[in-house]
Amino acid sequence: MLLSSWLMLSSLLYSLQLSTGSFPKPLTEEEERHYLALCAQGDIEARNILVERNLRLVAHIMNKG
Repeated sequence: MLLSSWLMLSSLLYSLQLSTGSFPKPLTEEEERHYLALCAQGDIEARNILVERNLRLVAHIMNKG
């Protein structure tokens, strides 16, 4: 399970970097609060936005591991 998650995230990060040349801008504190509240209510789109906009953190964590 861990390996499949790592592979999926790696391919997502790689494809994102190829298509845009960089990571998306991080959310502001206000935006993050907004999307976290929506996500807590079950909003899948809000969850996806949180994941996509925090890919820089994901990449940092993956590189340290």
